[in-house]
Amino acid sequence: MKKFKFLGLIILAIVAFWSCEKEPIDADLITQQSTKLTSMKVEKSKLQNRVLESVSLMGNAIGNSYERKMQVYTPPGYKKNGTKQYPVVYLLHGFPFSEKSFIGMSVWEEWLTPYFWTQEYPDFPEEGFRLWVDNLIADGSIEPMIIVMPDASTEPYGFSFYTNSMLNGNFEDFIVNDLVNYMDKNYNTIKDASGRAVIGHSQGGYAAFKFGMLHPDIFGTVASHSGLLFVDAVLGMGNAVGQENPDGYFSGPDPAKFLTSAGYAMSAAWSPNLSNPPYFVDLPFVFNEEGHVELVPEVANLWHQNDVFTLLDSYHDAFNSLNGIYLDVGLFDELGTQLAHVPVIAKLNYYNIDYTYETYQGGHHTNMFAQLATSLAFCSNSMN
Repeated sequence: MKKFKFLGLIILAIVAFWSCEKEPIDADLITQQSTKLTSMKVEKSKLQNRVLESVSLMGNAIGNSYERKMQVYTPPGYKKNGTKQYPVVYLLHGFPFSEKSFIGMSVWEEWLTPYFWTQEYPDFPEEGFRLWVDNLIADGSIEPMIIVMPDASTEPYGFSFYTNSMLNGNFEDFIVNDLVNYMDKNYNTIKDASGRAVIGHSQGGYAAFKFGMLHPDIFGTVASHSGLLFVDAVLGMGNAVGQENPDGYFSGPDPAKFLTSAGYAMSAAWSPNLSNPPYFVDLPFVFNEEGHVELVPEVANLWHQNDVFTLLDSYHDAFNSLNGIYLDVGLFDELGTQLAHVPVIAKLNYYNIDYTYETYQGGHHTNMFAQLATSLAFCSNSMN
């Protein structure tokens, strides 16, 4: 019993000592310090898979899925419930036809076949896409931004050319309406054209250029990399398409025939014909009785209606109203795209359109990320 009394006295002495020596706990101070530490915490960047149900793609004739995958990058410091609004870059793929075309090399493997015209991967950054963008932000090349990369592939043609088609579905509306509305609803975005840019590569470059002309109220800045900007360059390749088909007839898309397959894809986008099975397209080429390829004027006219070079004549004022226009192409483009840019640049100059144009030492996609870093910086400077 004495031991317990002695222990009790010791405890009372300790309590009395702490009561005399320590100041009272300031609950408000602790709350303030905790809030300060929380505010100092910076959220890491994220790269996430998302799925959008596109109303614009529902009910298409060929049965392309209206459920569209996308990759969404959010920068360091982004908070879902935060009040800061961010500019958004809509990054549109060419081939491969995937929302992961800018994310990983694995999706490129099936393209680098013996039949394909190039065996070289793009210049993927070693650190991966997310950290690559983080580094661009950290070194001041670009401001923090959201980047969304949607899947715009079709079956069986691959290319959609981001075009409204009675066969493929309305891929232009998918991007301009459904995707933009989804991003504005679910992310902290700047909800006007000044805070939106569209960048595309190859067929995506074509789409970026077209969207800038037709939808300046949606996208304030556009950038095109190796874009298909001159349809006559394709229509002038009839002999090359004929050489891919030595039997003298077109038998449908074929992985071993890139130009022929691209012709079917462009026709699915620009000259679909639901009364012409089994491929439901009208090709702009036909073999004549002598076995030579010749142009079909009626179909070529449909293609010209979707040609950005032609559309410039009607939409040059809208295009010139944009905050920024950027385009580039490699001087050794395997598809000759650099040659097709010559008339486009001439027409831009004719209409006194303000733009930035660059060429570089490279092919169709070998400098993809080096040039993308340039266009991201350009767009960052043009957007709010």
